[in-house]
Amino acid sequence: MQNFKISILVAIAALMITSCDKNVTMVTEINRDGTCTRQVSTSDDFLLYDESWEEVVPQDTADQKSFTLRRSFSSVEEMAANPVLSVYGEPVRSEASLQKRFKWFYTDYTFTETFAGWGDHFDIPITKFLSQDEASFMWTGYPNLVEGMTGIDMVDKLDKIQENLEYWEYSIILNCHFKLIANNYDDISNPPVNRDIFISLRDSVIKFGCENGYDEFSEVKLLLNDYFKSDAYNIFYSSSSIAADEFRDKYEAESDSIFYPVCNIIFLKAPYCLKMPGRVTDAGRGTLADGVIQYRFEGGFLVAGDYTITATSRVANVWAFILSTAIILLALLSLLYRRK
Repeated sequence: MQNFKISILVAIAALMITSCDKNVTMVTEINRDGTCTRQVSTSDDFLLYDESWEEVVPQDTADQKSFTLRRSFSSVEEMAANPVLSVYGEPVRSEASLQKRFKWFYTDYTFTETFAGWGDHFDIPITKFLSQDEASFMWTGYPNLVEGMTGIDMVDKLDKIQENLEYWEYSIILNCHFKLIANNYDDISNPPVNRDIFISLRDSVIKFGCENGYDEFSEVKLLLNDYFKSDAYNIFYSSSSIAADEFRDKYEAESDSIFYPVCNIIFLKAPYCLKMPGRVTDAGRGTLADGVIQYRFEGGFLVAGDYTITATSRVANVWAFILSTAIILLALLSLLYRRK
């Protein structure tokens, strides 16, 4: 299993080299009247936006362009209906709501934004290897599955969960290879099995590769050769320059469309800052600093399911204090007048 863990690390490093790091800072500001503003700052070309977004404070660097986009909305529902984050052109969707609770001297505001899970992008669900709570804990830290445990107990519990998580990661990447090959099976000369059998053997091949430590990127050709006792699938993995050129011409776009939506979501890093009206009374899972709530938000959080950001703030109704004071003063004046 140690070799398998090393393989996973090598695979992740390889994917990070070949794919774009998804780094973005998102700032959401909620106003008292229910309107809101969203601002995103990024150095990567992975956003969905049109002319309704205003580009502000552009900064040109030596090798890439950093820029900031900003847009105002009439409601948080409208903001959520216009997603700006995307993975390989597909939006990271969310639903948002803003509740106001009027209590005379103050009004409480509760903002909630729930980002839709990415589970339907995986042919092999993570819950095949972990429970929903285990998957959520490994990606987000919630719920706390090790509360009250000793260090030894934690290690015993987490080692098994980590092993299952790595098995899932290995499986979804190998599944992408299978999809590319199956989609182009007619291009293979003298395949050892027909297409239907090839597809049916996916889980067996994955298990074989996992147990024998085959890297899911650099050693897939070797894995298929050893399992099927055939080099028929080498057309997808040949190292010769001519074959590589042919692969790029024929399969590269399709390969990207299969791998990137599945893998790149894990590398999305989108620190989320929230500005609420008035004084923050509940920051949820965020950290409050100088009136701004900062949340850790990563694409990996969506692997386990929907991910919710929520906060509550309180706005003093100044007019209520003035009106109440005026009523009290009038009552006192009236009482004094009657006494006279």
